[in-house]
Amino acid sequence: MSDRLDLFPPSSSLDPDRQLRHLFGFTDFRPGQREAIEAVLAGRDVLAVMPTGQGKSLCFQLPATLQPGLTLVISPLIALMKDQVDALRAKGIAAAAFHSGLSESERDRVVQDLKLGRLRLLYVAPERVQHDWFMRLLRSAWVSLFAVDEAHCISHWGHDFRPDYLRLGALRRELQSPPCLALTATATPMVQADIAEKLGLRDPLRVVTGFRRPNLRFSVQPCGSTAEKFSALEQALAEVQDGSAIVYCATRKHVEEVAVALSRVSLASRTPRHASRLTPHASRLSVGYYHAGLDDDLRAKVHEQFLSGRIAVLVATNAFGMGIDKPDVRLVVHYDVPGSLEAYYQEAGRAGRDGRPASCVLLFHRQDVRTQEYFIKQSGNEQADTLRELLRRMVAYTSVETCRQLAFLDYFGDIDERALGPCGRCDRCLDPPTTGATATDPEEHAAVQAVLHTVACLHGRFGATRIVEVLHGGLSKQVTRLRLHTMAGFGQLRSWRRPAITGLVQRLIASGYLRVEGLEFPVLEITAKGASMLDGKEPLLPSSSSLPNDADLFERLRRLRTHLAAEEGVAPFVVFHDKTLRLIASRRPASVAELGEIPGIGPAKLERYGRKVVEIVNE
Repeated sequence: MSDRLDLFPPSSSLDPDRQLRHLFGFTDFRPGQREAIEAVLAGRDVLAVMPTGQGKSLCFQLPATLQPGLTLVISPLIALMKDQVDALRAKGIAAAAFHSGLSESERDRVVQDLKLGRLRLLYVAPERVQHDWFMRLLRSAWVSLFAVDEAHCISHWGHDFRPDYLRLGALRRELQSPPCLALTATATPMVQADIAEKLGLRDPLRVVTGFRRPNLRFSVQPCGSTAEKFSALEQALAEVQDGSAIVYCATRKHVEEVAVALSRVSLASRTPRHASRLTPHASRLSVGYYHAGLDDDLRAKVHEQFLSGRIAVLVATNAFGMGIDKPDVRLVVHYDVPGSLEAYYQEAGRAGRDGRPASCVLLFHRQDVRTQEYFIKQSGNEQADTLRELLRRMVAYTSVETCRQLAFLDYFGDIDERALGPCGRCDRCLDPPTTGATATDPEEHAAVQAVLHTVACLHGRFGATRIVEVLHGGLSKQVTRLRLHTMAGFGQLRSWRRPAITGLVQRLIASGYLRVEGLEFPVLEITAKGASMLDGKEPLLPSSSSLPNDADLFERLRRLRTHLAAEEGVAPFVVFHDKTLRLIASRRPASVAELGEIPGIGPAKLERYGRKVVEIVNE
């Protein structure tokens, strides 16, 4: 290793641009990288908040090749350390990792190289620095840069708080307070302040490159049951035309159940042109799973198979993904609701790292919130209130009426990116929730009244699942035991499918007519706005039912939708729902302006598709 070091001697005459091209093989810095690197080389503390895939690791790897001394990198995952060390060594950079997975001879080699000053970078886990003998070894080395990866783990307000990170401020002081570079992909202003305080950063340069991911399409799909959720997962995977997919679950049990179920599913009969691309070895999905309960060797094998493409769909807990550099992930599905928006945005951000379009789907079943509440209870009293507030904000995100990306930008306080406006790709931009118009469908009018009346009569005692069951007329043991079948509204929507009732309930929540109270046992309550609607004082939701239309025009619009969807690589319903096409066929808008008056067509859709739709109408 020492021989290879001579190829890249530290020298102030080597500038970052030259090193970027000749050693790392890149022609240009990504946003934020140059500012962070130049500040590090000037000996300044830096706090860098850069999205997943933006190249945070280069911000300490490149300076390590230009300045003398050791760059100590605190990293939480062995797999992440191994990937980065292997890549650095392939470039001739003397790097090593010290962790529990090393053999005795490997540990001895690292210690020897460290004592002899052969290393440029040393990766260690935060718990490793608690050992006195290791601390003595580090103090004998010259640490010229102290880099903390996944720095949000030091904050109670971060989405992945780890007590071991709290020792890092003291560790830095014991090493004579070398310049510090703290890096994370997701941090609110509150978390950024917490990181700076706990690491003792001195007037740090803050590099925040923006949280907008313009190539990602975010969507939330409400589900009324586990079966509905799995069906939605199958559909999402069926629409992946190439690349790979990650499915995140909250528990190890769910991971294994979902992976086994997917392994039995063949997409060939449903989407033959997609199946061969998604499944390189067979007509069935090539599925793997990953969680902390697997032994180290098996986790490493699954990790390698996913990166190499032999596994097309990986079902995993949040133990997988941190630092994973796989560019062709076209879909990230959250089968269970995550514990915070930070966790969700970071995990979803593993999609589309090559800059091409990718989808991020959250399958939201309110019963799943109980799992996160259970985790909160296990965390201890000191952390519970903080985690509960993070979960509340996560749940609130599922029913926002505005652009999903804007919701993230508001949460992270990214004022500059927010000024650029809606993303134009998410489910809210492409199919805005309908509110405030006058209903034209008597059947839906009656259904809205039925839902509101039933919720009001139950006085906030039950959640959405039970409300839907009562309205549909289900005679479960719970319904009969609680005598809910004797209610006046029981079975009032028996002619509706349960998913349709669930969708109506979700629309009423998103529009502010109903609200959800509680996390562990969420219940539905009627709001003042909903009470006004029930009394006839508030405008009703617009109709989404089928309206009279020109059948020929409707079919021509459907063909246009299919063509547009194929061009953009999305499902047809993402472009327009059937209900919107029926409204267009019925009203026959003669101009783009008239088209914009039709419910379900927001500004983004109008700009993207308006001219082509009007051409079809006017043929």
